Amino acid sequence: MFKDEIYENLVEVVGCERVSRENFELHAYSRDLSPSSPELSSFVVRPGKTEEIAEIVRTANRQKIPIYVRGCGCSHWSAWLPRKGGILFDMTSMDRIIEIDEKNLIAIVEAGCTWFRLLEELRKKGLTYLSSEIGGPAMTVGGSVMKAGGGPYGTCKFGSHGQMDILGFEIVLPTGMIVKTGSWFMPGVIPFRRQAVGPDLTGVLIGSEGIFGVASKIVLRIRPLPNHEEFLYFNFEDWSDIANVGDAVTRFVGDELAYGFRANASAVEPGKIAVRIFVFGYEKQIIEFRKKKIRSICMKNNGTEGDSSNSSGFFAKVVTGLDGIFAQGVWHFSGCGTIPIGEIIKYTEAWREIIGKHKYEKNTFGAWLFPRGWTISVLFSYSEPEERAKLMNVSEDIDTKFLEIGLVPSGVGSSKHLQLYLREKCESYYELIRKLKRCLDPNNILQPGILVDQDF
Repeated sequence: MFKDEIYENLVEVVGCERVSRENFELHAYSRDLSPSSPELSSFVVRPGKTEEIAEIVRTANRQKIPIYVRGCGCSHWSAWLPRKGGILFDMTSMDRIIEIDEKNLIAIVEAGCTWFRLLEELRKKGLTYLSSEIGGPAMTVGGSVMKAGGGPYGTCKFGSHGQMDILGFEIVLPTGMIVKTGSWFMPGVIPFRRQAVGPDLTGVLIGSEGIFGVASKIVLRIRPLPNHEEFLYFNFEDWSDIANVGDAVTRFVGDELAYGFRANASAVEPGKIAVRIFVFGYEKQIIEFRKKKIRSICMKNNGTEGDSSNSSGFFAKVVTGLDGIFAQGVWHFSGCGTIPIGEIIKYTEAWREIIGKHKYEKNTFGAWLFPRGWTISVLFSYSEPEERAKLMNVSEDIDTKFLEIGLVPSGVGSSKHLQLYLREKCESYYELIRKLKRCLDPNNILQPGILVDQDF
């Protein structure tokens, strides 16, 4: 099918005001927040409802036209950048909050709804979604869930998106079929629980980077806003002490003492580790007990208490907006992934060794706590284009070393380095994902080159 015919078909489905093939607009959609090179689609389409997505997907499937799916473009690992031209879905026109069910404590949102918008509406009703996205409140719910993201706000207690509070999807499969998952699939049943008949299809989709289907609506578990919150801030000198504190805070799985827990150290001052802790709850005496208990654990493990406003300010920014975060340059994450609770020292030692070898100090090592584990990453920043080559060399060394030690990587996206690692070291697991992709998407139209390689 020629481009003119494709364009006319797209206009017929969504209208000319929500389709573009203009070069200037294609370039505006060619980058995310990663250092990846720009990639151009052939068309940008802003669907407004599920049925429009389904119709376009069916056409693309018949004509074997690739489709890529973008939220707010906040990816740090090129997880939606086109690899074969084709159609780029901009999901931000589908940003409605469909329902906030205060009785059953669920929220149904369109995939293009941002976390900021959802949290603001929930707050008006005295409710909240008790987790955050490290990419910030401007990220879409769909973008976060499809990468199984998470962040320091709430992660200590509730883990990443999908571990507890994602209850179901309305999703458009690569063939154009519309499917609901969880209890939502049953006629007359509200999406009150994730498990349904047969396997956990919701779980299969979480973290899939959108290669199995285009999420149009998402159901989340919500909760009342906590009545009380407290903050603690400590400085440590040794990551072994941090490991002991993390172990103690999450020792009773499901009853973690903290709600949010973030530790980080700059390459310039590797012996100064800042720990920010957020404690929340519904009963003041319980919060006071937890705060006292955490303070005792930190002091027992050589922590020095500091000004708690360092923590309250940090956690407030996570959910209200990170003003000025790029003032010092462009961000790039490396070595991202999850590790067991007691293993963190291996990674901090590897980080110090690598940055010492390269003599590149514009980075920090960070870790946020979740039940019996850590999510870790090295955050780089650079302001001059000529720095990029050196930064990427350091980043690749960190990725390689962390995988060698043992890491469950997050944000694989289109990274050839991580795809190659999975294909060579995790052959059967990688092949299973490819077979699922081939079964659901025989023409390989949806997100080709993302998570798995482009060719079957």
